[in-house]
Amino acid sequence: MSFKTPLSVFIVWHPDYAEGKLIADFLYSVLCRDSSKPLMRSIGIPVYFRSIRATNTSQPIDINFRESEFTAVIALIDDKFILDSEFRTYIDKISDECNNAKDKRRIYPIAISENAHNVSSKLSEINFIPVKEIDNQYTEIKSPILHELCRLLMNMKKATDETESNSTPPPVKLFISHSKHDESKNDAIAFRDFINSKTQLKTFFDANDIDYGSNFGEKIKKAAHESALVVFQSDSYAEREWCRIEVLEAKKAGCPIVIVNAVQNKEQRAFPYLGNFPSIRFKDKNFLQIIDLTLEQVLFNRYTIKFIDSLTDQYGIKANRILSTSPELFNFIQLKKDGLSEDEKFGLVIYPDPPLGSEEMEILNDLDNNFVFITPLVLPTILK
Repeated sequence: MSFKTPLSVFIVWHPDYAEGKLIADFLYSVLCRDSSKPLMRSIGIPVYFRSIRATNTSQPIDINFRESEFTAVIALIDDKFILDSEFRTYIDKISDECNNAKDKRRIYPIAISENAHNVSSKLSEINFIPVKEIDNQYTEIKSPILHELCRLLMNMKKATDETESNSTPPPVKLFISHSKHDESKNDAIAFRDFINSKTQLKTFFDANDIDYGSNFGEKIKKAAHESALVVFQSDSYAEREWCRIEVLEAKKAGCPIVIVNAVQNKEQRAFPYLGNFPSIRFKDKNFLQIIDLTLEQVLFNRYTIKFIDSLTDQYGIKANRILSTSPELFNFIQLKKDGLSEDEKFGLVIYPDPPLGSEEMEILNDLDNNFVFITPLVLPTILK
Protein backbone atom coordinates (compact mmCIF):
# COMPACT_ATOMS: atom_id res chain seq x y z
CA MET A 1 0.00 0.00 0.00
CA SER A 2 1.51 3.32 -1.08
CA PHE A 3 1.64 6.07 1.52
CA LYS A 4 -0.58 9.10 1.03
CA THR A 5 0.23 12.29 2.85
CA PRO A 6 -2.90 13.89 4.38
CA LEU A 7 -2.42 17.17 2.51
CA SER A 8 -0.24 18.53 -0.28
CA VAL A 9 -0.04 22.17 -1.33
CA PHE A 10 0.95 23.33 -4.83
CA ILE A 11 1.80 26.97 -5.57
CA VAL A 12 1.41 28.08 -9.19
CA TRP A 13 2.71 31.34 -10.65
CA HIS A 14 3.98 32.64 -13.98
CA PRO A 15 7.80 32.46 -14.35
CA ASP A 16 7.96 36.12 -15.42
CA TYR A 17 6.31 37.24 -12.16
CA ALA A 18 9.44 37.88 -10.09
CA GLU A 19 7.60 38.34 -6.80
CA GLY A 20 5.97 34.93 -7.23
CA LYS A 21 9.04 33.01 -6.04
CA LEU A 22 9.30 35.21 -2.94
CA ILE A 23 5.63 34.63 -2.07
CA ALA A 24 6.02 30.90 -2.70
CA ASP A 25 9.08 30.75 -0.43
CA PHE A 26 7.16 32.62 2.26
CA LEU A 27 4.21 30.18 2.10
CA TYR A 28 6.66 27.27 2.14
CA SER A 29 8.16 28.59 5.39
CA VAL A 30 4.68 28.92 6.92
CA LEU A 31 3.17 25.61 5.78
CA CYS A 32 6.18 23.29 5.56
CA ARG A 33 9.22 24.57 7.45
CA ASP A 34 11.55 27.52 7.79
CA SER A 35 14.70 26.32 6.03
CA SER A 36 16.80 28.76 8.10
CA LYS A 37 15.61 27.02 11.31
CA PRO A 38 15.54 23.31 10.42
CA LEU A 39 15.38 22.07 14.02
CA MET A 40 12.30 24.08 14.98
CA ARG A 41 8.90 22.42 15.10
CA SER A 42 6.98 23.04 11.90
CA ILE A 43 3.64 22.07 10.38
CA GLY A 44 5.44 19.91 7.81
CA ILE A 45 2.88 19.98 4.99
CA PRO A 46 4.53 19.09 1.65
CA VAL A 47 4.63 22.21 -0.54
CA TYR A 48 5.48 22.03 -4.26
CA PHE A 49 6.18 24.81 -6.75
CA ARG A 50 4.68 24.93 -10.25
CA SER A 51 6.19 27.77 -12.30
CA ILE A 52 8.96 26.51 -14.56
CA ARG A 53 7.69 25.10 -17.83
CA ALA A 54 8.10 21.34 -18.16
CA THR A 55 10.31 19.80 -20.87
CA ASN A 56 8.75 19.78 -24.35
CA THR A 57 5.74 21.81 -23.20
CA SER A 58 4.81 25.42 -22.44
CA GLN A 59 3.03 24.48 -19.21
CA PRO A 60 4.34 23.57 -15.73
CA ILE A 61 4.53 19.95 -14.57
CA ASP A 62 1.14 18.30 -14.05
CA ILE A 63 -0.20 17.85 -10.53
CA ASN A 64 -0.82 14.28 -9.35
CA PHE A 65 -3.90 14.60 -7.16
CA ARG A 66 -3.74 10.92 -6.18
CA GLU A 67 -0.59 11.28 -4.10
CA SER A 68 -2.36 12.88 -1.12
CA GLU A 69 -5.74 12.61 0.55
CA PHE A 70 -6.35 16.37 0.29
CA THR A 71 -4.82 18.75 -2.26
CA ALA A 72 -4.74 22.54 -2.26
CA VAL A 73 -3.61 24.60 -5.24
CA ILE A 74 -2.67 28.23 -4.60
CA ALA A 75 -2.59 30.24 -7.84
CA LEU A 76 -0.91 33.65 -7.89
CA ILE A 77 -2.76 35.42 -10.70
CA ASP A 78 -0.93 38.44 -12.08
CA ASP A 79 -1.17 40.12 -15.53
CA LYS A 80 1.53 37.89 -17.03
CA PHE A 81 -0.43 34.81 -15.96
CA ILE A 82 -3.58 36.21 -17.57
CA LEU A 83 -1.84 37.00 -20.89
CA ASP A 84 -0.27 33.53 -21.25
CA SER A 85 -2.73 31.16 -22.94
CA GLU A 86 -0.73 28.09 -21.85
CA PHE A 87 -0.98 29.05 -18.19
CA ARG A 88 -4.68 29.79 -18.57
CA THR A 89 -5.15 26.31 -20.07
CA TYR A 90 -3.12 24.84 -17.21
CA ILE A 91 -5.26 26.51 -14.54
CA ASP A 92 -8.44 25.40 -16.33
CA LYS A 93 -7.21 21.82 -16.21
CA ILE A 94 -6.50 22.14 -12.49
CA SER A 95 -9.95 23.64 -11.94
CA ASP A 96 -11.58 20.65 -13.65
CA GLU A 97 -9.62 18.23 -11.47
CA CYS A 98 -10.65 20.08 -8.31
CA ASN A 99 -14.31 20.16 -9.34
CA ASN A 100 -14.25 16.37 -9.70
CA ALA A 101 -13.65 16.03 -5.95
CA LYS A 102 -14.55 19.31 -4.25
CA ASP A 103 -14.47 17.80 -0.77
CA LYS A 104 -10.83 16.72 -1.23
CA ARG A 105 -9.36 19.27 -3.66
CA ARG A 106 -9.47 23.03 -3.72
CA ILE A 107 -8.00 25.80 -5.81
CA TYR A 108 -7.39 29.13 -4.10
CA PRO A 109 -6.73 31.90 -6.65
CA ILE A 110 -5.02 35.00 -5.30
CA ALA A 111 -5.81 38.24 -7.09
CA ILE A 112 -2.39 39.84 -7.52
CA SER A 113 -3.74 41.76 -10.52
CA GLU A 114 -6.91 43.84 -10.62
CA ASN A 115 -7.80 41.82 -13.74
CA ALA A 116 -7.30 38.45 -12.02
CA HIS A 117 -10.96 37.41 -12.37
CA ASN A 118 -10.56 37.43 -16.15
CA VAL A 119 -8.02 34.62 -16.10
CA SER A 120 -10.62 31.90 -16.69
CA SER A 121 -14.36 31.52 -17.02
CA LYS A 122 -14.08 28.38 -14.89
CA LEU A 123 -12.80 30.46 -11.98
CA SER A 124 -15.29 33.28 -12.43
CA GLU A 125 -17.58 31.99 -9.67
CA ILE A 126 -14.75 31.47 -7.18
CA ASN A 127 -14.13 34.09 -4.52
CA PHE A 128 -10.51 35.17 -5.08
CA ILE A 129 -8.28 36.04 -2.13
CA PRO A 130 -7.71 39.78 -2.65
CA VAL A 131 -4.38 41.55 -2.33
CA LYS A 132 -5.25 45.19 -1.72
CA GLU A 133 -1.91 46.47 -0.44
CA ILE A 134 1.19 45.36 -2.33
CA ASP A 135 3.43 46.32 0.59
CA ASN A 136 1.34 44.11 2.89
CA GLN A 137 0.59 41.23 0.52
CA TYR A 138 2.29 38.52 2.59
CA THR A 139 0.03 39.24 5.56
CA GLU A 140 -3.07 39.50 3.35
CA ILE A 141 -2.34 36.10 1.83
CA LYS A 142 -1.25 34.21 4.96
CA SER A 143 -4.38 34.43 7.13
CA PRO A 144 -6.99 33.34 4.53
CA ILE A 145 -4.76 30.53 3.27
CA LEU A 146 -4.29 29.18 6.79
CA HIS A 147 -8.03 29.44 7.42
CA GLU A 148 -9.06 27.69 4.23
CA LEU A 149 -6.53 24.88 4.66
CA CYS A 150 -7.96 24.28 8.14
CA ARG A 151 -11.40 23.99 6.57
CA LEU A 152 -10.15 21.66 3.88
CA LEU A 153 -8.74 19.24 6.45
CA MET A 154 -12.00 19.49 8.37
CA ASN A 155 -13.68 18.40 5.12
CA MET A 156 -16.16 21.27 5.36
CA LYS A 157 -17.44 23.79 2.88
CA LYS A 158 -15.27 26.77 2.02
CA ALA A 159 -16.07 29.70 4.28
CA THR A 160 -17.14 31.93 1.40
CA ASP A 161 -19.55 29.25 0.13
CA GLU A 162 -21.66 29.51 3.25
CA THR A 163 -24.63 31.74 3.80
CA GLU A 164 -26.27 32.93 6.95
CA SER A 165 -28.95 30.27 6.66
CA ASN A 166 -26.49 27.43 6.16
CA SER A 167 -26.57 24.92 9.01
CA THR A 168 -22.94 23.87 8.57
CA PRO A 169 -21.05 24.60 11.81
CA PRO A 170 -18.42 27.35 11.76
CA PRO A 171 -15.06 26.21 10.36
CA VAL A 172 -12.70 27.52 13.00
CA LYS A 173 -14.21 29.01 16.13
CA LEU A 174 -11.96 30.86 18.53
CA PHE A 175 -12.92 30.38 22.16
CA ILE A 176 -11.66 33.54 23.88
CA SER A 177 -10.86 32.58 27.45
CA HIS A 178 -10.36 35.58 29.72
CA SER A 179 -10.86 36.96 33.19
CA LYS A 180 -13.52 39.57 33.80
CA HIS A 181 -11.70 40.81 36.90
CA ASP A 182 -8.92 42.92 35.40
CA GLU A 183 -8.33 45.24 32.46
CA SER A 184 -7.60 42.37 30.05
CA LYS A 185 -11.36 41.94 29.61
CA ASN A 186 -11.33 45.07 27.43
CA ASP A 187 -8.55 43.62 25.27
CA ALA A 188 -10.50 40.38 24.93
CA ILE A 189 -13.62 42.29 23.87
CA ALA A 190 -11.62 44.27 21.30
CA PHE A 191 -10.12 41.01 20.00
CA ARG A 192 -13.59 39.50 19.63
CA ASP A 193 -14.87 42.56 17.78
CA PHE A 194 -11.85 42.51 15.45
CA ILE A 195 -12.48 38.86 14.56
CA ASN A 196 -16.19 39.39 13.93
CA SER A 197 -15.70 42.51 11.79
CA LYS A 198 -12.44 41.79 9.95
CA THR A 199 -12.32 38.00 9.42
CA GLN A 200 -14.45 35.00 8.47
CA LEU A 201 -13.70 33.30 11.76
CA LYS A 202 -16.26 32.84 14.52
CA THR A 203 -15.93 33.42 18.24
CA PHE A 204 -17.26 32.03 21.51
CA PHE A 205 -17.24 34.62 24.26
CA ASP A 206 -18.46 33.14 27.54
CA ALA A 207 -21.89 34.25 28.76
CA ASN A 208 -22.63 36.36 25.67
CA ASP A 209 -22.85 33.17 23.60
CA ILE A 210 -24.84 31.05 26.06
CA ASP A 211 -28.61 30.81 25.68
CA TYR A 212 -30.68 31.83 28.69
CA GLY A 213 -31.77 28.75 30.58
CA SER A 214 -28.79 26.68 29.37
CA ASN A 215 -26.36 24.93 31.66
CA PHE A 216 -23.41 27.34 31.86
CA GLY A 217 -20.83 24.68 32.69
CA GLU A 218 -21.89 22.25 29.97
CA LYS A 219 -21.91 25.01 27.35
CA ILE A 220 -18.42 26.13 28.31
CA LYS A 221 -17.11 22.56 28.12
CA LYS A 222 -18.79 21.91 24.77
CA ALA A 223 -17.38 25.10 23.25
CA ALA A 224 -13.88 24.26 24.48
CA HIS A 225 -14.08 20.87 22.76
CA GLU A 226 -15.13 22.38 19.42
CA SER A 227 -12.84 25.39 19.22
CA ALA A 228 -9.32 26.68 19.34
CA LEU A 229 -8.72 28.16 22.78
CA VAL A 230 -7.14 31.62 22.90
CA VAL A 231 -6.16 32.36 26.50
CA PHE A 232 -5.69 35.97 27.58
CA GLN A 233 -3.32 35.21 30.43
CA SER A 234 -3.72 38.23 32.70
CA ASP A 235 -2.95 39.11 36.31
CA SER A 236 -6.11 37.47 37.69
CA TYR A 237 -6.61 34.70 35.09
CA ALA A 238 -5.26 31.84 37.21
CA GLU A 239 -7.44 32.93 40.15
CA ARG A 240 -10.69 32.37 38.25
CA GLU A 241 -12.22 28.90 38.54
CA TRP A 242 -13.96 28.90 35.17
CA CYS A 243 -10.83 30.08 33.39
CA ARG A 244 -8.98 27.09 34.82
CA ILE A 245 -11.84 24.77 33.84
CA GLU A 246 -11.80 26.08 30.26
CA VAL A 247 -8.09 25.27 29.92
CA LEU A 248 -8.44 21.79 31.40
CA GLU A 249 -11.45 20.92 29.24
CA ALA A 250 -9.62 22.09 26.12
CA LYS A 251 -6.56 20.01 27.02
CA LYS A 252 -8.68 16.90 27.60
CA ALA A 253 -10.22 17.35 24.16
CA GLY A 254 -6.88 17.86 22.43
CA CYS A 255 -8.00 21.34 21.46
CA PRO A 256 -5.40 23.70 19.93
CA ILE A 257 -4.40 26.31 22.52
CA VAL A 258 -2.56 29.61 22.20
CA ILE A 259 -1.47 31.69 25.18
CA VAL A 260 -1.65 35.48 24.86
CA ASN A 261 0.64 36.85 27.55
CA ALA A 262 -1.27 39.88 28.84
CA VAL A 263 0.09 40.05 32.39
CA GLN A 264 0.50 43.72 33.33
CA ASN A 265 1.95 43.56 36.84
CA LYS A 266 2.19 40.09 38.36
CA GLU A 267 0.45 36.76 38.99
CA GLN A 268 0.21 35.44 42.52
CA ARG A 269 0.34 31.94 41.05
CA ALA A 270 0.79 30.93 37.44
CA PHE A 271 -1.60 28.18 36.36
CA PRO A 272 0.70 25.18 35.67
CA TYR A 273 -1.50 23.65 32.99
CA LEU A 274 -0.94 26.60 30.63
CA GLY A 275 2.47 25.21 29.71
CA ASN A 276 3.37 23.19 26.62
CA PHE A 277 1.62 25.55 24.19
CA PRO A 278 2.82 28.42 21.99
CA SER A 279 2.55 31.87 23.48
CA ILE A 280 2.64 35.40 22.13
CA ARG A 281 3.08 38.70 23.91
CA PHE A 282 0.05 41.01 23.69
CA LYS A 283 1.40 44.27 22.32
CA ASP A 284 -0.08 47.17 20.33
CA LYS A 285 -3.29 45.22 19.65
CA ASN A 286 -1.47 42.62 17.54
CA PHE A 287 -4.74 40.79 16.86
CA LEU A 288 -3.77 39.53 13.41
CA GLN A 289 -0.57 37.95 14.73
CA ILE A 290 -2.60 36.18 17.43
CA ILE A 291 -5.08 34.92 14.84
CA ASP A 292 -2.32 33.67 12.53
CA LEU A 293 -0.58 31.83 15.38
CA THR A 294 -3.91 30.24 16.39
CA LEU A 295 -4.70 29.15 12.82
CA GLU A 296 -1.21 27.68 12.53
CA GLN A 297 -1.90 25.62 15.65
CA VAL A 298 -5.28 24.45 14.33
CA LEU A 299 -3.67 23.40 11.04
CA PHE A 300 -0.75 21.78 12.87
CA ASN A 301 -3.16 19.90 15.12
CA ARG A 302 -5.32 18.62 12.24
CA TYR A 303 -2.45 17.73 9.94
CA THR A 304 -0.29 16.08 12.62
CA ILE A 305 -3.05 13.76 13.85
CA LYS A 306 -3.91 12.74 10.27
CA PHE A 307 -0.25 12.30 9.34
CA ILE A 308 0.68 10.12 12.32
CA ASP A 309 -2.53 8.12 11.93
CA SER A 310 -1.69 7.44 8.26
CA LEU A 311 1.88 6.55 9.19
CA THR A 312 0.86 3.98 11.79
CA ASP A 313 -1.54 2.40 9.28
CA GLN A 314 1.29 2.21 6.73
CA TYR A 315 3.59 0.46 9.21
CA GLY A 316 0.84 -1.66 10.74
CA ILE A 317 1.55 -0.26 14.20
CA LYS A 318 -1.03 0.19 16.93
CA ALA A 319 -0.55 3.30 19.02
CA ASN A 320 -2.22 3.67 22.40
CA ARG A 321 -2.46 7.41 21.86
CA ILE A 322 -1.51 9.92 19.19
CA LEU A 323 -0.73 13.43 20.42
CA SER A 324 -0.57 16.70 18.52
CA THR A 325 1.62 18.29 21.22
CA SER A 326 4.68 17.21 23.14
CA PRO A 327 3.80 14.78 25.95
CA GLU A 328 3.53 16.01 29.52
CA LEU A 329 2.43 14.64 32.87
CA PHE A 330 -1.16 15.68 32.17
CA ASN A 331 -1.33 13.04 29.40
CA PHE A 332 -0.87 10.26 31.92
CA ILE A 333 -4.37 10.89 33.25
CA GLN A 334 -5.85 9.74 29.95
CA LEU A 335 -3.28 6.99 29.50
CA LYS A 336 -4.04 5.56 32.93
CA LYS A 337 -7.79 5.67 32.25
CA ASP A 338 -7.35 3.72 29.02
CA GLY A 339 -4.89 1.30 30.59
CA LEU A 340 -3.08 -1.57 28.88
CA SER A 341 -4.52 -4.89 27.79
CA GLU A 342 -3.08 -8.11 29.22
CA ASP A 343 -1.15 -8.91 26.04
CA GLU A 344 0.50 -5.48 25.79
CA LYS A 345 4.03 -5.25 27.11
CA PHE A 346 4.06 -1.46 26.88
CA GLY A 347 1.94 1.43 25.71
CA LEU A 348 3.03 3.34 22.61
CA VAL A 349 2.49 7.11 22.51
CA ILE A 350 3.44 8.98 19.32
CA TYR A 351 3.91 12.74 19.31
CA PRO A 352 5.24 15.27 16.76
CA ASP A 353 8.93 15.85 16.01
CA PRO A 354 11.31 17.05 17.29
CA PRO A 355 11.78 14.63 20.21
CA LEU A 356 11.78 15.88 23.79
CA GLY A 357 15.09 16.42 25.52
CA SER A 358 16.41 13.72 27.83
CA GLU A 359 15.63 15.79 30.92
CA GLU A 360 11.89 15.87 30.11
CA MET A 361 11.78 12.22 29.06
CA GLU A 362 13.38 11.23 32.36
CA ILE A 363 10.49 12.84 34.26
CA LEU A 364 7.91 10.98 32.16
CA ASN A 365 9.74 7.66 32.58
CA ASP A 366 10.05 8.18 36.34
CA LEU A 367 6.28 8.40 36.59
CA ASP A 368 5.59 5.23 34.58
CA ASN A 369 8.06 3.38 32.38
CA ASN A 370 5.32 1.18 30.91
CA PHE A 371 4.76 3.80 28.21
CA VAL A 372 7.12 4.53 25.35
CA PHE A 373 7.05 8.03 23.83
CA ILE A 374 8.39 8.35 20.29
CA THR A 375 8.10 10.66 17.27
CA PRO A 376 7.45 9.79 13.59
CA LEU A 377 11.15 10.24 12.82
CA VAL A 378 12.11 7.22 14.94
CA LEU A 379 8.94 5.20 14.37
CA PRO A 380 10.60 2.71 11.95
CA THR A 381 13.08 1.71 14.68
CA ILE A 382 10.41 -0.19 16.63
CA LEU A 383 9.41 -2.35 13.65
CA LYS A 384 10.25 -6.03 13.92
